[in-house]
Amino acid sequence: MNAPTGRLKRPVVLVVDDVEGNRQLVCRRLADHGYDLHQVESGEQALDFIRNSKPDLVLLDYMMPNMNGIEVLRIVRQDWQMAGIPIIMLTARAEGEAVVEALEAGADDYVTKPIDFEVLKARIETQMAKHRSSDQLRQTNAALDERATMRVLAFDELRDELEREIGQRRQLERQLAEAQRQLAQCGACGSHPGNGARMVSLTAERPPAANGDTGGQSARALEIIDAITRSVETGKSVNPALLSALRMQVNALAGG
Repeated sequence: MNAPTGRLKRPVVLVVDDVEGNRQLVCRRLADHGYDLHQVESGEQALDFIRNSKPDLVLLDYMMPNMNGIEVLRIVRQDWQMAGIPIIMLTARAEGEAVVEALEAGADDYVTKPIDFEVLKARIETQMAKHRSSDQLRQTNAALDERATMRVLAFDELRDELEREIGQRRQLERQLAEAQRQLAQCGACGSHPGNGARMVSLTAERPPAANGDTGGQSARALEIIDAITRSVETGKSVNPALLSALRMQVNALAGG
């Protein structure tokens, strides 16, 4: 039965023992502590349950026929999908050799038989708390990795944008330098060395046009200079047609 809405899911505990009386005793003594208890009688059944149900903790008997607890433990620890599940060995063998063997095979803890259920309860809670902490740490690390990845991507985007802006600025600087060079060349076509500077300054101060064709040519030259100046100030490329027209007007004025 599913846990009622709003209540925390009960931790799933699997009890593995080939002796039914031992399983019943463990389940009965732990029944009042809020666990969702399940039991199986063999190592093979234990592996099936662990693979399919992913219990929160396993109480695994050391001595069982066909496949003992150590064999089950080693198989679980070699499978990445099951390897993180806490396992407490239940053993009637209190010898140091048996304990070392269980711990080396990957047991998180052990309890000797006859079982002190206060000790068992405390060790279950300790292992579950450690498992929860490990899960939280993995989730935190995963979140940090994701944030770090997003920051790297954002940095790459900013770097690309900056490189584009630098390239555009350099292009504008080259266009401005070229426009200034062309304006200087146009000014050099006049009869006086300072005509280039005078032509640019004409955009700020226009003298009244003189009578005749010269006045019209001067006005047209000033209009062209205005258009070129606007292009330079706004960072646009100077229209070659404007420069050609300006040269014609300057030549006409010089000839006049």
